[in-house]
Amino acid sequence: MLLLTLLCGMAQAQEIEWEVGGHIQTDIRYGTDTLRVGTWYAPLGQDPGFIRNQNLFKAKVAAKSDRGKAFLDADLVYFGFPDTIDSTFALSRREIVDPFRVELHSAYMEGWDLGGVRGLDLRVGQQKVQWGVGDQFNPTNNLNADDLEDPLLFGDQLGNVMVRLDYTPIPALSLSAVAVPVFKPALLPQTGRIALGLTDRIPVDDAELRRELYASNALLEDFALSWPTVVNGVSPRLPDANLQNMQWSARIAGTLGMQDIALSYYKGRFDFPVAYNNHTTAAPGDQCKPGDPEDCIKGILQTVAGVTYPEMQVWGLNAAGEMNPLGWIHPKVQPIGYRLELAWIDPVAQTMSVTNDELALGITTQPAGEYDYQLPDDSKPIVIPDDRFFKWTAGLDYSFGKYIYANVQWVHGMPDEFGAGDWITPGVTQRKAELLQYEDPLTCNVLNLQTDPRGQGEQCVKEWTRPRIGDYGVIGVDLNLRQTKLRMFTILDFTPILVSTYDAEAGERVETRYSWTTDTGRSMVLYPELSHNFGGGLELAGGAVVMIGEEWTKFGDPATGGTQVFTRAKYSF
Repeated sequence: MLLLTLLCGMAQAQEIEWEVGGHIQTDIRYGTDTLRVGTWYAPLGQDPGFIRNQNLFKAKVAAKSDRGKAFLDADLVYFGFPDTIDSTFALSRREIVDPFRVELHSAYMEGWDLGGVRGLDLRVGQQKVQWGVGDQFNPTNNLNADDLEDPLLFGDQLGNVMVRLDYTPIPALSLSAVAVPVFKPALLPQTGRIALGLTDRIPVDDAELRRELYASNALLEDFALSWPTVVNGVSPRLPDANLQNMQWSARIAGTLGMQDIALSYYKGRFDFPVAYNNHTTAAPGDQCKPGDPEDCIKGILQTVAGVTYPEMQVWGLNAAGEMNPLGWIHPKVQPIGYRLELAWIDPVAQTMSVTNDELALGITTQPAGEYDYQLPDDSKPIVIPDDRFFKWTAGLDYSFGKYIYANVQWVHGMPDEFGAGDWITPGVTQRKAELLQYEDPLTCNVLNLQTDPRGQGEQCVKEWTRPRIGDYGVIGVDLNLRQTKLRMFTILDFTPILVSTYDAEAGERVETRYSWTTDTGRSMVLYPELSHNFGGGLELAGGAVVMIGEEWTKFGDPATGGTQVFTRAKYSF
């Protein structure tokens, strides 16, 4: 009924004001790194070369009246790369040789002062609701799924169909509620598939079981059996589209002492996939590495990873404003802007099952069924515990005259990080594992694993871990010289890397902590960009995204896509 009232009100309006805008943009990017993971029988990666050759046409259209508005924001994107061409027939299909897509960011209708109630507004349709105040890092923005397809648009989110109701009884106070009928998962970068080759990352919270599972897989590959494990697929499980799974959020926001304050609540799901099942089948077949007849396998254990999206509740606090503690020095001293965005997250625990078909491995056969975890009460291994945890962004920004702008932020938790585990609470995620090398290779073998699996995992596996929630320093500086802008954007990962190994002399495991200042723990992003505005809507830019770190770090991870250089031409109208 409210939507019908909105449409009728706009139709009866005496005047409709139209606003049309948009831009045309060309992006060309080149990846400079050779990214290689996996082994010769299951290689994954990316060679240096052009990774984006894209043309985009954005259109924004708004129709406004005194009762409301309708708004459309859409992109027509031409990929610049042909799709898979596997036949002569494909060469005659334009949608294959010259593929494109349409990205619908917004398509909604909005009515103001509904039912004659001043300050009561309704918005229905495809939209983005982004209440966070942090610069690109927003742990309280959970209604829209994260869009990580383009790393240069970090912080972007996907539009979704929503119903939003706002009430502003006085200018300094607003109440909002949003309902999202259908859940959307995060859009991941194309290089995210490289993570499938990182089979040493086992997402289990129990450290002994995690090392035991890795030892089981590694020993089957490295010793006489020669049956390596390969992740050959991911099976996402999305929530059913019903009332029980509907996302919703509410917020109260206002101005207090010239400072903007907001409290929010969200009930929904984490939009990045989390493992809930690993199922393995055997694919027999002798094969040897090309050019090396000594490096052979007897078959592959093919694993399909089932992933889902855990439920969570999020209580949020946002605060933003200005302060001028040094204003007493001179009237020309400008205020310092601040932003604080805090999310207290209450997740539903996520467990994982490890199952297999019957595995006939030559000298032994593993019957079909579920792995014996040896956990209390026959429980399944925990992937995400139900412990509450925090994520936040705290930042300051300042303008040094009209030429220099600086922004500094402390980010506690990237968008893809989830679950308790930081410098406040325990909890780690595995980043790398390998078998320890002993003088006597029989120290760790399949027979011992069958009789003492937990002991073999503890004594045979070296692993690299880090807390689930990391800490990052984000520094951005803009140098504005009339129509030319030089931007330098840096992310420093302060999260330690923890290397755990077995000390045979001491008869126990020992852990070494590597800080961000060491080669083992160093991880960062450098983002220099130079742009020039020629006037009349034309802008040219060029720069690079430089990823630094070892493969087990956040930004050295091959799945991030490595370093890339870019050029961009944009004409706005």
